This record gives sequence, structure tokens and C-alpha cells, in this order.
Amino acid sequence: MDIDGTLVHTDNLYFRVFQKLLKPFGYIVDEAFYKENVHGKVDADVFRKLMPDSGPDDLLAMSKRKDDLFCELYREHVVTYGPPMLDGLPEALALAQQHGMRCVAVTNAPRGAAEASMASLRDAIPAASVIEGLVIGAECTRAKPHPDPYLEGARLLGVEATSCIVFEDSRSGIRAGVAAGAPVIGMRSSLSDEDLRTAGCVATLHDWRGLTLELIDKVSAGMPGHASPEGA
Repeated sequence: MDIDGTLVHTDNLYFRVFQKLLKPFGYIVDEAFYKENVHGKVDADVFRKLMPDSGPDDLLAMSKRKDDLFCELYREHVVTYGPPMLDGLPEALALAQQHGMRCVAVTNAPRGAAEASMASLRDAIPAASVIEGLVIGAECTRAKPHPDPYLEGARLLGVEATSCIVFEDSRSGIRAGVAAGAPVIGMRSSLSDEDLRTAGCVATLHDWRGLTLELIDKVSAGMPGHASPEGA
């Protein structure tokens, strides 16, 4: 399971972070800029492209600044409103727990941001304990869109990636799941059904309220091969 845009709504927070970070460099971060240059991408690739004259130390410092800013905004949001989870997530995790399904969170976000998000979910949702581990893309040999993070997630579960279902919201994450050999269900938090399916999803959901055992069975029945379940 991806985190940002899949478990929690965080694009609005990251949008504010990147507006603040990139303003001194002359960038105007609007929705189109964010989708083109930031969404679903790992920090190293984002800042290397946007700050081509910066050295490795400056790029790392910018990434840390971004992570610190996000964590600050995220914790403020959680204190005031609770975690910005997608609708239906508590019920979906309870369904997974009830039926013995095992989960791992796999993200291109930095560790600080990912751990802050996961801690808020564990505090708010008893069934969030079904998410057994956390894989950080930048800590793998290659981050998403390469398959390495999802292959590592499957390894943590002790299964083949082809026996898993990936839940994603971004094109890079979908590419990673497909490259790992897993069928991907897309969350329509930022992309349309058509965009998600074009990227490689076998089914899409508006949010977690649409997850059912029937859909899981249909997608599982298509592994391998990733035939799109009709009507999903």
C-alpha cells in the first residue's frame, strides 16, 4: 500500500511545502507544476531537476528541509483535525485484519514523513496494526517507478510480489507495482479512472469504501495476467 494519496490525503500539505521551498528559486508552484514535477516522485529526482546547479550536500539539505516542513504541517493538522485519511480506511483495514490479510506500506516519501503518517494512523485506527512494515523507496537500490520497493515489501511479507495486490494513486507507483508483477488497484485521489487504468491499474476506487472481498477475489483470480475485472 502506498501512503500519500492512498492511505492519507497529503498533497495539499506537500503543495504548501513546495511553494515555500521553491519560491526563492523563482518557481511558481501551481497545480500543473506540482503534478508535473513533484507528484509521485522521489526527492532526489525532484530536486536534482529543479536545482540543477546545486551540489549533493545542498540537495540533501533541501530534502531534509522539505521533510521537516511536512512533518510540522502534518502534526499540526492531526492535532486539529485528526489524520487526513481517505474515507473508508478504518473499515478497509478492519476487513483485512478480519480475513487474515497482511499489509506493508511502500512509499517514495522520506522516512520522517512516512513514519509521521503511519504513527497517526496507528493512533487513530486499531486495525492499522495489520500494516506490518514500512518500505522507503529512497532506501532501496531504486525508488519507484522501479519495482524494487514493492519487491522489498513482498520480501518482508515472505511472499512473491505476484501474490500481492498493490494499492496506488500515482503513475510512478503504478509503474512500480506493475513492474514487480503485481496487479494494481488505483485510488482516484488525484487521477481519473481512465488515467489510472491507462497507467496499468486493473481496477480503481474512489476511496476505501469501495473495497470489498468480491473485488479482492476478482483481482486475485486474475493473478498473474492482470486481467481487468469488469465492473470494478
